[in-house]
Amino acid sequence: MKWMLSKTINRKNRSIPDKIGNKMSRKEKIFFLIHKTGKGLEIGPSHNPLAPKRDGFNVEILDHADANQLRIKYKGQEDYGVNIENIEEVDFVWQGEPITELIGKTGCYDWIISSHVIEHIPDIISHLQQCEAILKPDGILSMAIPDKRYCFDYFSDVSSTGNLIDSYMEKRIRPSHGQVFDHFANAVKRRGEITWSDDGKGGGDEFIYTFSQAKELLDRSFSSAEYIDAHCWRFTPASFRLIITDLLQLGMIGLEIRKEFVTTGCEFYVSLGKVSDGQLKKDRKELLQEIKEEQQKMVKQ
Repeated sequence: MKWMLSKTINRKNRSIPDKIGNKMSRKEKIFFLIHKTGKGLEIGPSHNPLAPKRDGFNVEILDHADANQLRIKYKGQEDYGVNIENIEEVDFVWQGEPITELIGKTGCYDWIISSHVIEHIPDIISHLQQCEAILKPDGILSMAIPDKRYCFDYFSDVSSTGNLIDSYMEKRIRPSHGQVFDHFANAVKRRGEITWSDDGKGGGDEFIYTFSQAKELLDRSFSSAEYIDAHCWRFTPASFRLIITDLLQLGMIGLEIRKEFVTTGCEFYVSLGKVSDGQLKKDRKELLQEIKEEQQKMVKQ
């Protein structure tokens, strides 16, 4: 996961990305379908919680370390925009076990917030199943997800439904050796930044890590059980939409897209809810064509 690395729904239009949403703030998009007075879970907020307890949210926090360990980890990183005073007490310290097992109950949350987490999770299908299990019937899973076209994942391919199915069947609890290598060997910056935006000024122009560094991390992955954090998966809005549609129609999850906001800066936003009678059917060919068009747009920049 990322921390290991450094209302009324219009059923007819609910799954269409909202371009008007670009006028909204990041938090407004994330909380769009969330009833803030409900009980929530924030996964991996680290030093930047979106629903902090100090602001009155009835929220529990799941992270890979307790608050004191997080403060030690991020001490001295103020120059990078880190404020350790934002770190709040952690209710559940995740060590690889199923979230349902860690929390010890199901159907207990009105909402779950997950920002820049899902791309790090070795087995996304199991993760979505567990989030589904701990949500109430009308609960919402709200995610901010990096768009691979506008971050250090620029040169890596989008992930497919089949890729996720393989990891699910293998019951992965850490990134594969290949995922570790690809993450570090292909990661790039643009003009010194690891994220950018759809501004027509191109993509990555400089590697973040040397090939020797990527090889060293691959060797560590081969030789130990160490958890080496990496982006296991890469998405664009259309590719993520296809994956959720596929997994739903395969019967592997019972979550559907309730709301989307198109990419702003380097991220897009998706809210999932449990399947309703008004489930929309998607055309796979149309979604695949959208993915192709997204890639063509990236090439033209």
